[in-house]
Amino acid sequence: MSEYLPAPEPERFPDLSADPRWVREVPAGTALFRIFRAGGAHATEWFEFREFGPLDARFDPHPEPVGEHPGRGVLYTVVESRAAAESAPGPVLDSAFAACLLEVFQQHRIIRRVAGAPTLAAFEITRTLRLLDLSDSDWITVAGGNAAIASGERSRARSWARAIRAAYPELDGVVAASSIVPTARVAALWAPAESALPRHPLALLRLDREELTPVIDAIAERYGYVLL
Repeated sequence: MSEYLPAPEPERFPDLSADPRWVREVPAGTALFRIFRAGGAHATEWFEFREFGPLDARFDPHPEPVGEHPGRGVLYTVVESRAAAESAPGPVLDSAFAACLLEVFQQHRIIRRVAGAPTLAAFEITRTLRLLDLSDSDWITVAGGNAAIASGERSRARSWARAIRAAYPELDGVVAASSIVPTARVAALWAPAESALPRHPLALLRLDREELTPVIDAIAERYGYVLL
């Protein structure tokens, strides 16, 4: 039986100064990756924080009810792997790219390369990000929760996201293990992190680009996704 995540009790949330390991500092120059839809009915920009919500994503900080919430936006990213960063550039992109693809297309396990013009964005942050570490520290246990915040029921995780956002407004967001690729780290960036984004990305690559075909084919085959 999988762990059940209890409702958050903000009165149990500790003072972050009690343990420096609870806040992961991601240094300036670290690469973040995300896939966004550049076309279709809900087209966005690579740097755009989604203020409409909450939707079905895990760490949406928006209050209920669903709607526009200015100043409560979220931008989901995959953090550059430190181990991969020490090797050749290819593995950095490939591992982050795989995590992005599997996260974005996990609902139906179908990678649609054309509909909505899905595009991979890679960019380097311009200042240190301070993210509450939900998977590589014991903060969640001290606060009365458990690892299901990263892999369990999303609606309950969103209630924690709202409580965390209210308790620690100075933070740039949270970082946690991907529920699909446990070795990858997903950062949900909240409104304070907007000032850490660069003016221009390192790369914007549409998924239907011919040169991405062999990489996407290999990822789809390895993880059992259908490629369209």
